[in-house]
Amino acid sequence: MNSPTPDLREQRRILELSAMVTRALADDPHVHIRQQLFFRANRPLVTLAPHLRVHDSENLQHLRGVADSLALRLLHTQHALHQQLMPADAVSRLIFDWLEALRTESLAPESMPGMRHNLQQRFYFWSAGYYHARHTESELGIWLYTLAQMCWSRLNALPVYPETEDFIESTRASLTPVLGPLLYELRKHRADQASYATYALRVAALVHQEVEAMQKAQSESGADTEDELEWDNFSLLLDFDGDEAAAYEEVLSDTTRHTTMTNERYQIFDTQYDKEEHLAELIRPELLNGYREQINQRISHQNLHINLLVQRLRKALTQYSDPRWENDQEAGYIDGARLSQIISNPNERRLFRQPTFAPHTPCSISFLVDCSGSMKHHAETVTLMVDILSRALEQAGAQTEVLGFSTHAWNGGRPFKRWMARQRPAHPGRLNEVSLRVFKAAKTPWKRANKDIVALMKLDYYREGIDGEAVQWACQRLQSLQSQRKILYVLSDGCPMDSATNLGNNEHYLENHLLQVLGSAAQQGIEVWGIGIGLDLSRLYTQSLIADFEHGLDNHFLDDFVRSLRPTRLGLGSRS
Repeated sequence: MNSPTPDLREQRRILELSAMVTRALADDPHVHIRQQLFFRANRPLVTLAPHLRVHDSENLQHLRGVADSLALRLLHTQHALHQQLMPADAVSRLIFDWLEALRTESLAPESMPGMRHNLQQRFYFWSAGYYHARHTESELGIWLYTLAQMCWSRLNALPVYPETEDFIESTRASLTPVLGPLLYELRKHRADQASYATYALRVAALVHQEVEAMQKAQSESGADTEDELEWDNFSLLLDFDGDEAAAYEEVLSDTTRHTTMTNERYQIFDTQYDKEEHLAELIRPELLNGYREQINQRISHQNLHINLLVQRLRKALTQYSDPRWENDQEAGYIDGARLSQIISNPNERRLFRQPTFAPHTPCSISFLVDCSGSMKHHAETVTLMVDILSRALEQAGAQTEVLGFSTHAWNGGRPFKRWMARQRPAHPGRLNEVSLRVFKAAKTPWKRANKDIVALMKLDYYREGIDGEAVQWACQRLQSLQSQRKILYVLSDGCPMDSATNLGNNEHYLENHLLQVLGSAAQQGIEVWGIGIGLDLSRLYTQSLIADFEHGLDNHFLDDFVRSLRPTRLGLGSRS
């Protein structure tokens, strides 16, 4: 069976390129993308315009038009003014916001024909989808569709979607007497948001009145099944909340809510059974020797060029300190302190000085491995990965740690039993025994820790996962180090999962806490990357990689990993 990971990588590449386009066009370094939603810092770039809504099953190539549209929106829309003028009722809000999106799109410069083409293709793509979904077969559907075509065409001075031009002709003719003068004013004032809004509000009010009239007529005459279905489809267009925080919730998950939005305080029911432990101390030395030999054989079979990897890592990590000046040089910058020597000795040539830059790698890198039960299948390759990378990074001059996390018990263990014995009080918080594991400490060189690292292969210790506390702990360890740059890579195959905690709280309790911890880490200047084992973790981690272990540790992942270390990528962390 073919691995889906190459497709995931290609999807991520397209998403990242789309975000880069928006950042560059809007001249805004805080724009990034998570899943298929654009964010500016921690706020989603919410638009109610139906033609800009991105669906999970959509061909990502069509994101180009969305990226360009959002960039123009950032450039040309005063957000505060737009929110101030936004109508109260849902129908008017939809139309008003849609018209604002069309206004900013119409301001695409003629010097950028590629952008104008992308915007046109995006609108045509939506038009084709709406038409072929048969939404235009009802009175309401064709009326709204024709309105959208007329507004877009007038603002952009472009033809309506060719496939439906004849189909909408009669509806278009009936709308022209009422809508024509308003469209003229919209086109005339499209460079002035406030003036444009005056007429956009009138269009929105017109649509609101027409929709109400259609609803009333339908209720009086009695609706058939097709009419009811069409009103249901229209309801989907109105299925939004003007509060951007609500839109953010929807993106993170269908039901997941960010902790900071729900004011949900993370707590722990019982900490007395939690442990920070060196797992290698619990495993027989003979077994560790066997694991070490197994990993050594895998390394030899992988045909990895460790020395080449070290060179690439060193190049990616190297930074240069402030220059140190070397005097008495025969070329370079003139040294003013030595100009007098020209008079005393005209043949003197060592009158210059040159700067020298000392390379260094002031970086600490920590690998945090999810040791939950679902990771057992990947344990050997994960061990191979962190062993090779920690060794190569150390040789490249970085300080490394290898950590892990799991629980001591399935289904809660002793804290869960105590909670049950106390008649299950509400909102108990975390209900399991946490195991935080050290496989290689930062101050321990790889040569001394290489047998401890392979303790990751002991599958008996893989149980459940409480990611938020583990990430918090790993960040605290990084903060205690003196390095200028601190990076944490979390290797996982999914969301936090502890059945006992989910039973006592809401099912997204642990995920909410993880999101809160990740936000705190970003504020502390720690770069946190998620490494998804065969999946995309960008819903949780603003910076993430995808690892395909179908055929072992591949060069595609190593290329991605090296790129993630480059200082030029640091800006991405500040965008989240």
